[in-house]
Amino acid sequence: MKYRLKDLDIFDLKGKKFSFRFDLPKLITFTLWLVVNIFFLLKNGMVTTGEAEKYIGQANLFSQSGHLSASNLWMYFTQIALLSFCIKFKLDFVCAVIVQLFFNFFSLLYFYNTLVCLLKSSVIALIGALILLLNQPYQEFNTFLQTESLFYSFSLILSCYVIRVEKLSLKKFTIIILLLFLVCITRPTGLLFIPPVFLYLFFIYFRKLGALKKLSILGATSFLFLFLINKALSSGGEFDFMLPFRNEDIICGLPSLTHAASITTSSESNSIFGLLYYVTHNFGQFIRLAWDKTIAFFGLYRTYYSTWHNIYLIAYFSLIHIFTLAGISFWIKKDLYKFLYFLSAIFMTWLTVMLTCDDWHNRFYLSISPYLIILSLGFIKKLSAR
Repeated sequence: MKYRLKDLDIFDLKGKKFSFRFDLPKLITFTLWLVVNIFFLLKNGMVTTGEAEKYIGQANLFSQSGHLSASNLWMYFTQIALLSFCIKFKLDFVCAVIVQLFFNFFSLLYFYNTLVCLLKSSVIALIGALILLLNQPYQEFNTFLQTESLFYSFSLILSCYVIRVEKLSLKKFTIIILLLFLVCITRPTGLLFIPPVFLYLFFIYFRKLGALKKLSILGATSFLFLFLINKALSSGGEFDFMLPFRNEDIICGLPSLTHAASITTSSESNSIFGLLYYVTHNFGQFIRLAWDKTIAFFGLYRTYYSTWHNIYLIAYFSLIHIFTLAGISFWIKKDLYKFLYFLSAIFMTWLTVMLTCDDWHNRFYLSISPYLIILSLGFIKKLSAR
């Protein structure tokens, strides 16, 4: 092993396919990652209350019967399977936290390496990794036995893998499909990555095909996406997609009205048709609520957070938003298709919030925060080139 400040090899696993090295920026990243996660472990311990109780309960049910209590819970299956594995083999749930931390760290390193590839600068890549580590609510979910930690890690790994594919092969396409499937069974919002992934692959690799083949691919992908979304909407359980409009919820579970609003809905409200029916027959209310949800989504302010927590969120994310807007021209000139991938991932999540409600803990926004960080680094790259 070599021990140089410029290129510090902490360990080097070499074989036919693997070569794993740490350089100084990665050592800094690892050190801060360790500090951040030790802090949250000391602060929170392992969180098994609240929403985690739902997944623990389903894991117990699944380990005993092989079934879940509602069909919509299969869209959270990754976390349930992990907890069920711990129960089945009589392992402490600490093992589940270790798995979450492993994938969080792996996704962070992959994020760093992807930034190096995109921006050709280990310094700017390090800045991006450190910004993500300072995303307190994003990192804090590593201590919760909920779906968020794995979902954030898997979706980030998927996105980084997709935009780094230089030549599409059957093997790489299969890996993309498997990663996409994993994301989709970790949280229902994983389905929102289907359009960005396939549009990116289409524009990069299929644009030279004939018009008929292009239309066939787009048509098949669109049909698949709409079919899966419709199945997710109608999967039952606690899902009621008209409830946020009846109660005028901006934040899910926090009604704005004391009495349900009078709205026109379809008999099949938990469906794509039902949502479109609502929008076209209640357009005024939809636009008003969509604006309020947009403010909550990008503003991140919550009345029930402490003053200092709100100040932190607004200051941290406002700078990212400003830098993102300032970096748009850089990404359009450098790589339009990668820019469109990140933009479409952000837009799909934003659209979903407008059609439902924003999350109590900003979880929808946090899932797309790494892509805003990537886009914001375009402005830093512009500044460094002057």
